[in-house]
Amino acid sequence: MSGYENSGRQQLEKDLQSGKLPHAVVLESQKDLTMKETVNMICQWAVCRGENRPCHKCSACVKVENNNHPDIYTAKLSGKLEVVNVEEVRTICADAYIRPNEADRKIYILPNADKMQIQAQNALLKVIEEPPQHILFIFCCGSAKKLLATILSRVAVYSLDYTYDDDRSVQQAYETALYIAEHLTDTKGYPLLCALGKIDSRVTAKEIIENLMEIIGNAMRYRVTGKAENPVERSLGEYMDMMALSQIAETLHTASDKLDSNINMNLFGAWLCAELRRRKQKT
Repeated sequence: MSGYENSGRQQLEKDLQSGKLPHAVVLESQKDLTMKETVNMICQWAVCRGENRPCHKCSACVKVENNNHPDIYTAKLSGKLEVVNVEEVRTICADAYIRPNEADRKIYILPNADKMQIQAQNALLKVIEEPPQHILFIFCCGSAKKLLATILSRVAVYSLDYTYDDDRSVQQAYETALYIAEHLTDTKGYPLLCALGKIDSRVTAKEIIENLMEIIGNAMRYRVTGKAENPVERSLGEYMDMMALSQIAETLHTASDKLDSNINMNLFGAWLCAELRRRKQKT
């Protein structure tokens, strides 16, 4: 791989630092964890009472972390497609003109925004085009292109996923994660250690771990819904119970943090193999 970039994430951080975040933003990502962390960061930045936003320490930041800030509202999803319907949008638009309770602004988070029906998107246009001063809308979606052009013309779009200059690298990262996930069901540790040995670069390690988190999340959903996107996720869901899968997910979060702390990559695979084997349990 010759290189990668994430201009959307960099621009978002720049806009937050300068205090120039628009009143309505679209966050585009295929990663649930990336979306969740970014939404949380923006919300803390928006309501923070500390000197350097977000401070992560003030009462407002703590409330965001605990999902109980009164000025942050996540739109309710309805139907089998889990979408924000037009009735919910109208409720939000009416509430948008009421001043915040504690913070300087009110934040409305709209999950699965790219699945919203045209009528629901159109219902948002007026409040987005002529917004109250104390409003911040966060549209969360996998593909911004699926939003109406009239919406996109009134918001700032931040694509959060890494863009590789070699498309094969994206597929390779996913295939490596899938290969590692397949070997989580092995009873012996050596095959898993060999699979983890494919993580040979800090540049790709983060992407592989994020893909693994998605795979584990899908395996957990399979245990609830009976639906899986591929045989590996189905196999994991059948082999491990929810507790084991949750422990695996927790270990992967720790692994991601260790990558940020500049861990020795020669030791990383051995450590991760030992932790994954220790925490998985056969049902």
